[in-house]
Amino acid sequence: MERGARLITDCRVREVVLENGRAVGVAAKVGSRRKFFPADVVVLAAGGFGTPVILQNSGIPCEPGLFVDPVLCVAAPWDNALQNREVPMPFAADKGRFILSPYFDYLSYFFNKEWPPGAGNILSIMVKLADTPSGTVTDDRVEKALTPEDTEALRSAVDMCVEILGRMGVEKRDMFFGTLNAGHPGGMLPLTSDDAKTLRPRRLPENLFLADATLFPESLGKPPILTIMALAKKVAKAISEDLAK
Repeated sequence: MERGARLITDCRVREVVLENGRAVGVAAKVGSRRKFFPADVVVLAAGGFGTPVILQNSGIPCEPGLFVDPVLCVAAPWDNALQNREVPMPFAADKGRFILSPYFDYLSYFFNKEWPPGAGNILSIMVKLADTPSGTVTDDRVEKALTPEDTEALRSAVDMCVEILGRMGVEKRDMFFGTLNAGHPGGMLPLTSDDAKTLRPRRLPENLFLADATLFPESLGKPPILTIMALAKKVAKAISEDLAK
């Protein structure tokens, strides 16, 4: 903004406006009004759920390849664990299809009635799964199911958590599950090897770019923020090089 950018808040982009095969701007809802914002280059970074919707509203099809990085915690009572006061995910064990990490499951603690009171007396191990890209998202609906391979990987991860807690002296009958949820959507317009140089899927107009996990070819099964940041910087470089031609 110090260099002249203008930030517009309370604005919901609905579609990219295309003319003669180029993006000429975006149509957005600002308050109760529909407004057109012209642009020489359009970059969508509305996330793995938001970007596909904008693309599809613009007549640009996406792939049925949504992944969401499912998360499930296996927990147990543990006096003065105080895990709720620790840095989340201080380390992780990478097991290929999933990672395991210490993580206090606030979602389950506040919204899962099966979780006991007393946040400081709960010890929790998180499973984060690299799920199969096989879901879809539209303007009003997300459809995503675990495949048999996903279910088997999740079962294996749970067994590993149960073994870890058991080695710590926790009885299996005292363990309890968190609420299965998801944290990192993406993958509905994945980059291919042919797109590596331009960082732009071929079905997009030449001046329309994406800069979020929608471009990921597959789930990372782990926090994607550094990868997204690196990708966004490479996309910005590609745009700069295009404008310099």
